[in-house]
Amino acid sequence: MQEDPQAKPLAPVQQYSRSDMEFGGIKPKALPREEKSSKCLVYVLAIMVIQGAVLLIFASVVLRARTPDFEIRSVTVRTLKFGNSPAPSFNFTLLTEVTVGNTNFGDFRFENTTGSVSCGSIVVGDVKIPTGRAQARATERLNVSVDVSSLRISDMKSLSTNISSGFLELNSNVKLSGKVNILNIMKRRRYPEMNCFMTLNLTGQTIQNLTCD
Repeated sequence: MQEDPQAKPLAPVQQYSRSDMEFGGIKPKALPREEKSSKCLVYVLAIMVIQGAVLLIFASVVLRARTPDFEIRSVTVRTLKFGNSPAPSFNFTLLTEVTVGNTNFGDFRFENTTGSVSCGSIVVGDVKIPTGRAQARATERLNVSVDVSSLRISDMKSLSTNISSGFLELNSNVKLSGKVNILNIMKRRRYPEMNCFMTLNLTGQTIQNLTCD
């Protein structure tokens, strides 16, 4: 029998491997329990680190008790009298505006205190600051009157020279004592200090070159 010339050989049967997903009832393998636990631990640690950073920032910014600023903002001269005859002398009143600048997130309550105004190294006036409070993130303004005179100066020659020059170099120093109360959580005592220098123009009856450290 002759072979059919048109007959073609049968193609070999291809075998395909079937994936696990093709079998009904077979599911993907679940992650091991240890791997899930380690991931949860990483998440917990990350949250703890973030919370710690937030608390650190909160403590360093909000709970930090800073020393308030304390200075003289303006000075006006009243009832000025001075002269070299029969003896060198002066007396006048300083009307000052004093400020307590509180940058804390809590009130600063300060006690009454007494400072000084000096001419050279001699105290010529007393600065009396009353009890007060500077609110959180605010500036408290105080009007303080200071009586100044030359009664305590014993060096008449130096005093006469200063009066003849027409200028008196003055220095005011006051130290406050008070407590910063932050959110009723933390109370810290602070001691803001004012140290200001100024020049009194006797002829013009004005204060010049007011600067505070």
